[in-house]
Amino acid sequence: MSSSPDPVRTAAVRDDLVRGRSGSVTTRALNLLGVLVVTYWSVRTGTATGHPAWVWVVGAVALAAWLLRIAARRERVLLVAAWVMVVAGAAVVVATGAVAVAMPLVGVVVLAASALQPPWAGPVAAVVALVEVAATAVPAGVPVTLVLGSGGGLVLAAVVGFSRRQARLVEDRTRQAEAEQQRAELLADRSRAAREVHDVLAHSLGGLVLQLDAVEALLEAGRVDEAARRAGAARALAASGLAEVRRAVHALRDDTAAPTSQPTDLAGLVDAHRAFGGVLTTRGDLGLPSVGAAHRAVVVAAAREALSNARRHAPGRPVELSVRAAGPTVDVTVTNALDPALAPAGAGAGVGAGVGAGLGLVGMRERFAELGDDSSVVAGVEAGTFVVAMRVPMIGAAGERA
Repeated sequence: MSSSPDPVRTAAVRDDLVRGRSGSVTTRALNLLGVLVVTYWSVRTGTATGHPAWVWVVGAVALAAWLLRIAARRERVLLVAAWVMVVAGAAVVVATGAVAVAMPLVGVVVLAASALQPPWAGPVAAVVALVEVAATAVPAGVPVTLVLGSGGGLVLAAVVGFSRRQARLVEDRTRQAEAEQQRAELLADRSRAAREVHDVLAHSLGGLVLQLDAVEALLEAGRVDEAARRAGAARALAASGLAEVRRAVHALRDDTAAPTSQPTDLAGLVDAHRAFGGVLTTRGDLGLPSVGAAHRAVVVAAAREALSNARRHAPGRPVELSVRAAGPTVDVTVTNALDPALAPAGAGAGVGAGVGAGLGLVGMRERFAELGDDSSVVAGVEAGTFVVAMRVPMIGAAGERA
């Protein structure tokens, strides 16, 4: 399976090429100065000692490669120029009295530092250059110290180039890690936004459908006045839902946007459910006084989703909301009887067909996972009922975070 190129890696390679060629004005100037110095001393040495023609030609090729490396922009040209500097420059090191050693040294550094070359390219180039120097030194009868000095310089150049290569790889990995972190944060933000929009639409539109169903039934029964009141309530609910959607959209654009005005406690959810015509019984303290604010908000959001699902998938069926302290934790459970006509075997609230089916349950689990402790939520069918069971730590318990 083919994969698309990593944009971060591509950018890193481009940076490597720019730095390797002449990453800054200072680097370009130093390279030009090096070309001028080597050219001057090579010419001076050659005229004084009478270099043979091949030395002038090979030296000129090496210098031309150095100039090409400074000016060229194509990556292949840059690397070819570096290899020519190594091979041609090393061939005239002895003839120029080690003046030309600067060219293979620069070439080895470039090849060892390039991310486009294999890691062994730098050491191989250093060995090739050293072999050339030794091979030309023997017939010329030059002191062995020149060969040893050139070899030491080539080894040092390979080490310097490899160090630069590793530093750039570390920078590349850091850049990739930052990009992945930014992507993860973006996905998390999108997931949170999706949950908020889902909650708003599920709560408002679900209630609106129930209200309109009630209006239709009342009109069929000839209870026009009561139907009119229901229609007014439906209109108010639609207006409220539209306002909530607008707030959610503004929140995506501005972190300082005002929060939504949905119920922020279980008591408000109970009142809203009953206002939609739902039958709901409660047990325990709905205020959740022993639960921290962050955990309370997650429990309320999950309970809102559970009640909304019950209204959509099991309309008219009884619902029970219970709060029970269990040692260091608090258990909150929403249970609704299944409607055989609307919920097939094995399905339940929140698992029915339709647009966004199951997204509410996914959002519940994501919210509890983001708490980062032992809080949990489990949803499923039990003995003909759909149960959403939540568990959060009490304030001061080991799992509770400030």
